[in-house]
Amino acid sequence: MPVSTQIGKLIGDVLILSRESSGLGDLLSKSGQRMKVAFNADEVIAKDVSSRGARMSQADAAVINSGRPYVDNRLSDYSAFPELISFHKSGFKSCAIVPIKADGKGLGILTLVSKAEEAFDQQVVESVTVLADVIGNEAYLKIEKEKSLNVARYFDAAFNSILPQVLIDNSGSIIKANKGMLNLIDRPASEVSGRNMREFFSLSDDDLTSISRGAPVEAKSALYADRIFEITSSRASDRLIHLLLQDETEALELDEKAKLFDYGDEVYMLLDGNLKMLWASRNSKRILKTDPDALVGIRLTDMVSDPEELQRQAKSMPDGQITRRARLNLGNDLFADVKLTLLKNGAAYSCIISNDYERKINAAQRVAGDLVQFSGDIVIRMDKLGTISGINKAAERILGCRSQDMEGTSVSSLCADSESQNRISEAFALMKKSDSVTDMFLNMSGKGENPEIPVNMNLVGLLDENGNQAGYLGIGRELMTKVEMEELKDRLGEAEQLEKKLKAESDLKTQFIYNISHDLKTPLTSIKGYSKLMLQGEFGAISEDQKGSLETILGEVDRLMSLILQILDVAKLASGKIKLDIQQVSFNDIKENASVKALGERARNQGLEFEINVDYSVPEVPADPNRLIQVIVNLIDNALKFTAKGSIKVNVARKGKTVRVEVTDTGIGVKEDDQKKLFKKFYQVSRKDLTMQPKAGTGLGLSIVKEIVNLHGGRVGVTSEVGKGSTFWFTIPLEKKKKKHQQEDEKQQG
Repeated sequence: MPVSTQIGKLIGDVLILSRESSGLGDLLSKSGQRMKVAFNADEVIAKDVSSRGARMSQADAAVINSGRPYVDNRLSDYSAFPELISFHKSGFKSCAIVPIKADGKGLGILTLVSKAEEAFDQQVVESVTVLADVIGNEAYLKIEKEKSLNVARYFDAAFNSILPQVLIDNSGSIIKANKGMLNLIDRPASEVSGRNMREFFSLSDDDLTSISRGAPVEAKSALYADRIFEITSSRASDRLIHLLLQDETEALELDEKAKLFDYGDEVYMLLDGNLKMLWASRNSKRILKTDPDALVGIRLTDMVSDPEELQRQAKSMPDGQITRRARLNLGNDLFADVKLTLLKNGAAYSCIISNDYERKINAAQRVAGDLVQFSGDIVIRMDKLGTISGINKAAERILGCRSQDMEGTSVSSLCADSESQNRISEAFALMKKSDSVTDMFLNMSGKGENPEIPVNMNLVGLLDENGNQAGYLGIGRELMTKVEMEELKDRLGEAEQLEKKLKAESDLKTQFIYNISHDLKTPLTSIKGYSKLMLQGEFGAISEDQKGSLETILGEVDRLMSLILQILDVAKLASGKIKLDIQQVSFNDIKENASVKALGERARNQGLEFEINVDYSVPEVPADPNRLIQVIVNLIDNALKFTAKGSIKVNVARKGKTVRVEVTDTGIGVKEDDQKKLFKKFYQVSRKDLTMQPKAGTGLGLSIVKEIVNLHGGRVGVTSEVGKGSTFWFTIPLEKKKKKHQQEDEKQQG
């Protein structure tokens, strides 16, 4: 299929999926599966990062911040980000990370990985980017639509609340009032719309200005002069203002009374003759999730689902009480099922509200039944003799039978062989002395292509209301078939063979490099020896031109010998042939080492300031002294190549459970892109404007540093700024990590 046709089809699929998806995460998951097939990826990881505080890896953050895809078609242990290294260790060789953005905001990330190298060329990345843009636009439209719906739901919920609320325009004229507000001002809706808030509350021009700016104000009621209300406001639009009113007067008067009921499980209320609430105990906030001040002024009949019936019952009892169940509307789509007791005291009422625990228990039992019925595991209910009283839907689907057909039959009839039937019988015998039997393997009878279904079955006892055993509940999980297990075993064997083959090839290459490098040392040694003899005049007098040529030969021999020795080190490290000679090493001794001192002298000859500082708190470390010196020498030598003026300083200090060594120079610095690759084999930064000789360096020194530090269980890194210098650092643990077999030996000896 042509690429343009394929992309067109994928875009069409994404648009269809957008309509069917419940949200961005669902859309990403479904779209990722389509891309996995279309672009031959072994895995597609789709992440939703639209929410605030979404967790992102370093690579994710990089592509979201840059807005550009990141591609690595040769994953390795030296890839730019930790997660790419993890992909490499999991067997993947190529990775493409593409951001999903809309309106300048990061919404998601698509990560495609493949076990083939060079899997994601420019055309594939551009195609995925186009699809990411389509997904981003669709997701953005969904998010904006949901925001609009949430705003609409908010105002709907607000006006269904029992709290007095009202919408006014900028002049203070009432546009709409909810039931709580109408009860408060004792007016029907037809008489309120269009009238000004000043008719019902004492509000000055300054108060209206404060309200328009969102500042709270206090105002007296025109109907109840002794009551003060706090009015808080928020802008609904350029023209409309949403007000919320709270009565502050009676709350203060009843505060002391409220303390008597704060810790009880029942809410107490005082009502007037019209069932309007005058006071509510403070524990209503804990039990009903509603502030008691918000209940004051609300009629109880406005909160229940059957107001006419409650009104009729209240009027029909001269004195005494009624107790009934009720469903309270607490506003904002919140409801509570309660037990309500109403007591008449002359012309007023008292009310006690408590949680309806009986209804909650019944609801919990229904939920438990639903969980069993729709569980993915096989569930079988039996009496004490093993006679089936019911099975769930998963059992019907897996075993190919109906619950009504199995009722009254023995559970052993579901077993496919006599061995499984015997296990069931033994389990019933054990259940007489135990509460459960776990991990029982059974071959159960199936239908069609699966006549035998392996199941891991657990039995638990069921108790009656008196605590006596009434039966059993069998819960079984279907296992993989034997064929699937054999296929998996075969595939595992093939993977192990491939791993051995690849390791053998890698070892062969490493050994070849080692042998070639080792064989080159012999002729180079002879060339160097004879050249020195000629330079010293052992074979006769030589001219100045001949002397210069011989010195050049010796210099090139030394450089080539250094290169060969570094290649041998790399080969040994790769093959694991280097064995560390661990001793207790003092950094003060390393400071006095001849090679380190020679580098210091070389730095001073170049006009550079050079110093080594070892902090007094630095203890000895378990390390190979020669290899540790090699690391420090390599880092100082590297700094000398890139520093024309200024200084080179080596600082050694203790940091937690490690010793940290830093080599800081004032050289040309290293670009951020180059910093990520510095410790790779044979990698060298661009040599433009460098102070080193054009032919100097092999690109192996820093990779050797990394391998040696890793062998010691330490870490290595670099921080740098172009034009200002660099700091190369490494750490050595104060305690050498023991290998697993050593730990096991010590445990056995202990």
